[in-house]
Amino acid sequence: MDTFKNLYTKTDSSLWKGRIDGEQPGFQRWHQIVSCVDLNEVQSLDNAVVILGFCCDEGVRRNQGREGAKAAPDYLRKILANLPVHFIPEIALVDAGNINTNGYDLESAQEALVMAVQKIRTLGGKPLLIGGGHEITYGHFKGLHQPNRKTGIINLDAHLDMRPLLDGKGNSGTSFYQLNKELFDNGEKLKYLAIGIQEISNTKGLIDYAQTQGVEIINSNEIYAENLASIQNKIKHFADQVDELYLTIDMDAFSAAFAPGVSAVAYNGIIPDVTFYNMLDFIYQQPKLINLDIAELNPRFDLDERTARLAANLIFQYLQKF
Repeated sequence: MDTFKNLYTKTDSSLWKGRIDGEQPGFQRWHQIVSCVDLNEVQSLDNAVVILGFCCDEGVRRNQGREGAKAAPDYLRKILANLPVHFIPEIALVDAGNINTNGYDLESAQEALVMAVQKIRTLGGKPLLIGGGHEITYGHFKGLHQPNRKTGIINLDAHLDMRPLLDGKGNSGTSFYQLNKELFDNGEKLKYLAIGIQEISNTKGLIDYAQTQGVEIINSNEIYAENLASIQNKIKHFADQVDELYLTIDMDAFSAAFAPGVSAVAYNGIIPDVTFYNMLDFIYQQPKLINLDIAELNPRFDLDERTARLAANLIFQYLQKF
């Protein structure tokens, strides 16, 4: 618990400000309805989508990526603040603050993240996490997974993130390797569907390893209109095998034209067009989907706020499912 208390901070509510078109329902924006809470004090989060920042990119640094993603949570909050409210009034929007990093201590930050996710779930909230590097997945999954339930992960990403530990330490590219090993050691199996994978961004050995571990892969070049029904069938088949779904979106899955502000830029990534959003909406509409996070948004390299605005739209669309 000391780890959580030392690394957790409540959100600066001044980040939530923007245009005001009216105070009546139908004219409000997110900054007008969001509630900023302290996870040390809040008693209930029933029917709430709960934003939690993970201000960490130590995993990116260890993985030799471009640092800067730790500043993304507050950066993205400023974009989210001005979004119009389109979700149903029965859903509360709550900001539960940030998990921070102490120097190079990634492991403690992940431990604190586990505690925060567990508390949000225990209080009835639906975690919506903003990274930070993709090391967010390790802590996020461990915070929501229960041994008696099968939790499937859908990873929208250019990379498989199943690299082995380096010098015994995890990084932004090892989360799925770590989870796979820990689940196996506990007599469980990692259920993992990777969408948007680029062969040029993964070694052949890594792809072969993932396939031997039962990972289901949809490559980025398979995402086109004529193949949409096939992709949806694969997603539905995957969802049918688990009790609950967790979606993690790495912003480096997208083309650099739309997402320049990432830790590892992809010139040939996914184009967020109608076909993509039809696929994403199909994932969002899965009844078993319980958690979402956004990873690898890097404000330092984000030209014209393109990446942040894309990430904000992904979150905006997510809330339409409720």
